[in-house]
Amino acid sequence: MKKSLSLLVAIAMVFSMFASVAFAAEEPTTTAKYDELVKAGVFTGFTDGEAHLDETMTRAQAAVIIAKLAGYKAGVTSPDAGFTDVPAGHWAKAYVDFAANLGIIAGLGNGTFAPKAEVTIQELAKLAVDALTKLGYTLKEGVAVEGKVADWAKGYVATAVTNGIIPAQADYTVPALRELLVTATYTAYVALQVPSAITVESVKATNSKTVVATFNVEVGTAVANNFSVHVKDDVYNINVVDSVAVDGKTVTVKTIDGFDPEKTYVLVADGVTSAKNNLVLASTSTEFKYAETAAASIAFGQTTVADDTYVPVVIKNAAGNDITADFDLTSDILVETSNPGVVDEDLYTDNNDATKSEYSVVNVILLNEDGEATSIETGNQIITVNKTLATATTIKSVSFDGTFAKEDLSLEKSDTRILFVDVEDKDGNNVAADVTIRSQNPTVAVVDDSINTVFGVKAGTATILVQATFNGKTVSKTVTVTVKEDAKLTSLALELPNSKLVKDSGINQTLTVKFLDQYNEEFELAANSVVNFTINKDDVVAGLSKPLVSGNVSDSEVVVAGDKKLEYTLVPGATKGTANLTVELNGVKKSVALSLVEAGAFAGYAAVVSDTTLDLTPGTSLSSHPGSVAVSVYVKDVNGNYIDTVPTSDVQLVEASTAGDSAVDTNVDVVSAQAVGTENVVVQVNNAKVTTIKFTVVDTAVGLNKVVQAKNAVTVAEGADVFTALFGTDANGAAFVGYDQYGDKILVAEAQVQAFTSNASIVDVTTWTAGADAAGKTATLTINVAGTLFVVTVKVV
Repeated sequence: MKKSLSLLVAIAMVFSMFASVAFAAEEPTTTAKYDELVKAGVFTGFTDGEAHLDETMTRAQAAVIIAKLAGYKAGVTSPDAGFTDVPAGHWAKAYVDFAANLGIIAGLGNGTFAPKAEVTIQELAKLAVDALTKLGYTLKEGVAVEGKVADWAKGYVATAVTNGIIPAQADYTVPALRELLVTATYTAYVALQVPSAITVESVKATNSKTVVATFNVEVGTAVANNFSVHVKDDVYNINVVDSVAVDGKTVTVKTIDGFDPEKTYVLVADGVTSAKNNLVLASTSTEFKYAETAAASIAFGQTTVADDTYVPVVIKNAAGNDITADFDLTSDILVETSNPGVVDEDLYTDNNDATKSEYSVVNVILLNEDGEATSIETGNQIITVNKTLATATTIKSVSFDGTFAKEDLSLEKSDTRILFVDVEDKDGNNVAADVTIRSQNPTVAVVDDSINTVFGVKAGTATILVQATFNGKTVSKTVTVTVKEDAKLTSLALELPNSKLVKDSGINQTLTVKFLDQYNEEFELAANSVVNFTINKDDVVAGLSKPLVSGNVSDSEVVVAGDKKLEYTLVPGATKGTANLTVELNGVKKSVALSLVEAGAFAGYAAVVSDTTLDLTPGTSLSSHPGSVAVSVYVKDVNGNYIDTVPTSDVQLVEASTAGDSAVDTNVDVVSAQAVGTENVVVQVNNAKVTTIKFTVVDTAVGLNKVVQAKNAVTVAEGADVFTALFGTDANGAAFVGYDQYGDKILVAEAQVQAFTSNASIVDVTTWTAGADAAGKTATLTINVAGTLFVVTVKVV
């Protein structure tokens, strides 16, 4: 009964998915649906072989279909439902009793069921909604429908249509045709084929260090942290999980420690996800044992290998399972090699010439327990040893700046830029590839392939073919380079604050002059450029000066090379009115109106900052924000103009966070960047709140942004440097790989890592050293790096 109820719950869930599930793929015809349901035994079919989709259906027929979908099997008996018109011997009695006892159908209230009565569409709606409600399924509230429907059925019909149980109809009082029953039943039948949960079907140890778990569905995501292995009845006697691999419905779990054939083990799986339907495995424990098997074959895992590695061999049993882990390859095999300088008797490789491959003919023979040669051998095979097996897999990025933060491939005509190319192998490691570049539009841009430079010839776009070759593999990428006309000054932008100059206020304003080219980008001024400006009315502005230059500038200013904008201080004059300020450079002019007004009535205060984004590393090529800003507080009038300055002694800046790791730090009237993040600063005047300013702190300096765990366990020698085993010695990392905020790999520094050890005598995280007498022991480390916690197992050998 419980199993049937669970199936009904699944059916209930299916009804609400009719609209989306049934038509997600190409929809089969109703006849095809019917034929499949007959084949599955859900519909019995008619003796003439026809579907009779245009016929009506009775309540008894509906009960039969529901019972079959709910799990009814021939011979199942249920308590008598008590319907007087469905007596013993009635053809549908077993089905009616089964469905009625599950609570999914009911009688008419007078002890009868009316098995021969036709089911109208509105009755079908009521039957479905009542069944789903009784099963505890929550349906969306129905929206009133158009069409003919009895008053008593309006709520049921609205709910059924809204939830996709039945399609909208013009008349819901007419008998429901079998076509409607077939459509609904088929959708439920198809959906019921999809498991509602992910489960472990079997667990089998294929060798002394490998166990394979088979699931009922294809696995989407599984990592080592989803599994643990321990001896039965001894959860502390663990076999450390080294790695996992997903292949369809199976997950292969490899351990560092071997299994004892005399013991029973438990594989605990938790959190594994399915490839479809977002199913997540609940914690499941499955027992298994390892049974030793005899070797049946030995072969090379690969015949082309890298320098300074071991030639892999694979030993299998008669069932084809890999049992290599059951053997000690330092003593259980005999190696015959024609060139010991390339492949030695331990299968160790050596290639001292990076320009070519080296070779050796090798045969590996499996030895028996007495150290004698068996008939199991690889046979003579040519082993090719290359300096590296890494090949160019992808051109990740192409840029002119070399930081690869963005592919900004534009230059001006007559400009020469170096093209930087970032090439990676299949593991995402950077490789030093040979790069060639070709311009497919040399009338727009030409290249010098010897030094990877691009020269702009004329305005337009050019397609550049980039090819990178490494270790015999070539990859290509085309990029578009935009050549712009040489930048020239085409416009000026004059920026003033919203507040006007106020007479006798003593409050100056800042005028910002920006120089723009034809692309509306900031234009760099040449050395000794002369900027001219005039004001058409005296005394509105008493002075115009650069903040860092003493004295007023009356008519013009000679600027230095590289300026893109200039800032001038406007000093209020003595005569109220409006004056026009005109700025001119090389014939390009821009005017702005400057107003001097009388102060209005007091209307409160205004807090002003030049920037609300602060940079922990200001002044770099990647930075466009300051490291700190001053907060200026002014008295404002009813017109919004600033009429007085509030002394800093009357201003208080209150941080939302006073913790040491808050985003900003305040000191009198200055807000400074302290840590990446956001923080609100409340500005007060004599402890009365004026406003709240939200500051965002960034760090444009290249730095560690995130860490990805590549391995869940490592093996180190006694006294070894554990940190190097975990994080490597370069940006490619090791068990962990660091990435900066631009997505590039970065070396993780020891100072960036906080670690805790389960046993300091095995691994001391204060010195990152493996214990001198810790061979055969294992420690678990909890590592905090880049704001994320990781767990890794370290075994000392």
